[in-house]
Amino acid sequence: MGLSGKLIGAGVGFLVGGPLGAVVGGILGHYVKDAPLPGGLPGADGATVRQQQEEFYFVANLVGILSAMVRADGDVRPEEVQAVRRFFSERLGYRGESLEIVRELLKEFLRTGVDVDALCSDVRGRTDDATRRLLFECLQEVAFADGQVDPAEAALLARVAALLGVAPGRFGAEAQGQGNGLGRDLAVLGVTPSASAEEIKSAYRDLAKKYHPDRVAHLGEEFRALAHDKFLHVQQAYERVRDAKGL
Repeated sequence: MGLSGKLIGAGVGFLVGGPLGAVVGGILGHYVKDAPLPGGLPGADGATVRQQQEEFYFVANLVGILSAMVRADGDVRPEEVQAVRRFFSERLGYRGESLEIVRELLKEFLRTGVDVDALCSDVRGRTDDATRRLLFECLQEVAFADGQVDPAEAALLARVAALLGVAPGRFGAEAQGQGNGLGRDLAVLGVTPSASAEEIKSAYRDLAKKYHPDRVAHLGEEFRALAHDKFLHVQQAYERVRDAKGL
């Protein structure tokens, strides 16, 4: 479904406070100025509006941190901006108004700058562990899109992980090209080559619970599908390790 400015605008007050409030409010004004009241939105029941609000809150904060990552080394390089846009257009399938809202958010955050500490504090106070973990995985995916991460970006990722209270993602080692085959799969599971069969199984069960896509269904189908891809990634890594070690 993606983002809809008019649906988001129906009762969006709780979203425009906090560290991104001024920028978000100004951008939404362009899209929702002619929107009817919530009761007049065709097909927009309370659950639909709430989901749109939660997805938009997630997207706005994701784009905000991504803008800080783009600026991390002091320069805003076109290829880094394009990597962010490709993530939303190609990975999530955003089109039309949804993609335009993302573009406007990115442009404004790059122009105004973002208080990453305040943003992460707000996110940590409003969201659950599964949502924060997916947020961080999205950041990593964009950062590793070109196969490498410069020191400034790596430092920002580490800082954001600490601020959000999440462990660095299970896909970082693979994305950076560290290891291959069995070693890479063990890294995805977060275990060492000397791990016992029970340790490997326990790690897999823990990750399967943490990354289950149903835990982020409130963010909309696009992000649930993304979480499903990561869930399958963990599952397939475990199956290869299991077969290789005869578990």
